[in-house]
Amino acid sequence: MLRLKQSVSFCLGLLALAAIGLAQPLPLSSAQLSKQGGGSLRYEFVNGAIILRMDDPRGNAALSIAPPRGQAHWDLSRAEVLALDIENLSPKSQMRLNMFIATGTWQERNLREATVGIGLNPGEKRTIRMPLPHEWKYAAPQGVPGIRTLDTSRISAISFQMQWPYEPARKDLVYCRLSNLRLEGPVTPQRPAYLDQYFPFIDAYGQFMHEDWPGKVRSAEDLRKAHAAELALLAESKRPAAWNRFGGWADGPQLEATGAFRTEKYEGKWYLVDPEGRLFFSHGLDVISAYNDALRVTAENRKWFAELPDDVTNAYQPTERALREKYGTSQYQSAYFRTVSRRLEAWGMNTIGNWSRPELMELGTTPYTLQLTDFNWRMPRLAASKVKFYDVFDPAYETWMKSLFAEQMQKHPIYARSINDPMCIGYFIDNELDFGNRGGRPRIVDDILRCPPEQAAKQALVDAMRQKYQTIERLNEAWGTNHASWEAMLLATDVPQNKAYEADAVAFFEKMVDRYFSLAREAIKSVAPHRLYLGARFISTDAVRPDLYNVAARHVDVLSVNIYSFSPAGFPMEEFPDVPVLIGEFHFGLLQRGMFRPSLCWAGATPEDRAHAYIRFMQGALVHPKIVGAHYFQYRDQPLTGRGDGEAYQIGFVDVTDIPYEEMWQAARQVGEHMYQYRLNGVLRNEMTPQPDAP
Repeated sequence: MLRLKQSVSFCLGLLALAAIGLAQPLPLSSAQLSKQGGGSLRYEFVNGAIILRMDDPRGNAALSIAPPRGQAHWDLSRAEVLALDIENLSPKSQMRLNMFIATGTWQERNLREATVGIGLNPGEKRTIRMPLPHEWKYAAPQGVPGIRTLDTSRISAISFQMQWPYEPARKDLVYCRLSNLRLEGPVTPQRPAYLDQYFPFIDAYGQFMHEDWPGKVRSAEDLRKAHAAELALLAESKRPAAWNRFGGWADGPQLEATGAFRTEKYEGKWYLVDPEGRLFFSHGLDVISAYNDALRVTAENRKWFAELPDDVTNAYQPTERALREKYGTSQYQSAYFRTVSRRLEAWGMNTIGNWSRPELMELGTTPYTLQLTDFNWRMPRLAASKVKFYDVFDPAYETWMKSLFAEQMQKHPIYARSINDPMCIGYFIDNELDFGNRGGRPRIVDDILRCPPEQAAKQALVDAMRQKYQTIERLNEAWGTNHASWEAMLLATDVPQNKAYEADAVAFFEKMVDRYFSLAREAIKSVAPHRLYLGARFISTDAVRPDLYNVAARHVDVLSVNIYSFSPAGFPMEEFPDVPVLIGEFHFGLLQRGMFRPSLCWAGATPEDRAHAYIRFMQGALVHPKIVGAHYFQYRDQPLTGRGDGEAYQIGFVDVTDIPYEEMWQAARQVGEHMYQYRLNGVLRNEMTPQPDAP
């Protein structure tokens, strides 16, 4: 195992917090506390602390702390950080909790908020810290993408709730003590000096120019020195000793070896099983590529850039420049991917996750997954719907599904190779579809009724009702409609509003979803029978809808779900089908290194906070009997000014110049080194290393 001192930036982050000095306690009394939203939430105010219990996350239940009596707002403008101590009082359960601050209200439609979260093991106590997003500190000129700033002198509430609810209600889902609410790091509000000369603000390597940090790249020489130092470290590194060549548990039980990845339930827990018959937990990274989204360049924003090559017209890829200078201009990509392969082993990663480059897979050193399609917008859809879903009854859709592999093989030979490659775990089809069932009912069936008569899905719906009711009169009686004939029903666009229709809509929705997943399975198994079908990568709030997961479970080998939260430990167990589950995406971010936005899951104030979040999330996954792997999104930080949809997060294992975040890969190495013993033990512990009483 690679053993290193903590990085300079990591140490400085901790020292900065240690040097904050005197903290300013915030006044707190029982009169300031109130419950907001629905769901089950209880609280007590005991000896200056709050004992908080949440049983149901799905009603957006929140504990709100109002400003002290006589004050309309909290004034947090003269501090660097809002801090709070949290202790998980549960003796067995991992918990997650988010701290929100907000200005304005929902009622006035001017609510603006920021949130930071934490995951804690049973009995664990830790401080959650939010770097305060002051408008005066993080201001940016108009047109420049930036952080969601707040007027921190006018905070209407500080609240606590569970972001991205994906689990059902259960007793003491959260049971914790909140104490010592305080401000840390006093600052004097002042307009940043660089604002008058803000442009340019992006350097030649895609970094923010107006901030410095340890290890910031300023030249090609910096990159070459960093590369040489990393190669020396990688030369000392070996994959975890307990792994076989696939990253399976070589020291664990020997199961049937089939030459391909498969699934098996062992001692009450689901696992992947590698081609050699060893238990395999998929620990991976998404979007491993040479470079990601480019920075958009227009005539209006060229002034943003300190340096642009002469041939740049509409997009600039600074990461490519960094890689060329770091690895050499000739064949730099092959050298880069060889380094990445060595990184994965050194970091304790055994899986190349979704949207990664074939060049890395072709090295044959690490198991991988492939995405056969990520929603093909050219395929048949419902004419009367904006839902991100197909018309699965259209013959053109079925034809396309049968040609998925052929289509992908034309793009890259890795798809042909994967069919017989034992390193290929399996395939995803689509990502975070809408399915049209959010909000408690399948509204997509309403859309089908509004479609023209030639819509294949509408014809299928009418045929299904004809089979059930036999006559149009019986349908009219049940639905409260007055169609003259089945042909007239095809022409109609009205939507009934009664229980009989709603029941039929649910049944047809499930039929439609069943057809989607069955066609996907057939598409894979007819071409690659020995590869796993890994599902459609549900967004977490969809994954727990019975009309989706019960249908999907009939067809997938592994059900995949993307969970953006601080713990997956509450993923459904009793009422959920007994199938293996793969977490396709999760991540944590910070507001550091000149980045404008932290992430979907803001982990705190220091690199150590992000590393802690990573380990706790993986521990929650490892003790869950259905979860067979978790893939982190994503390998590299996103571009400073954002990708196409605006995401601009500091979430990577490497930054935009290809410099690894040591705290993250050290955390990942801890997980990879000990994950099999940890999973077998099945008990949440703060430390990953085996304990004396572990099996």
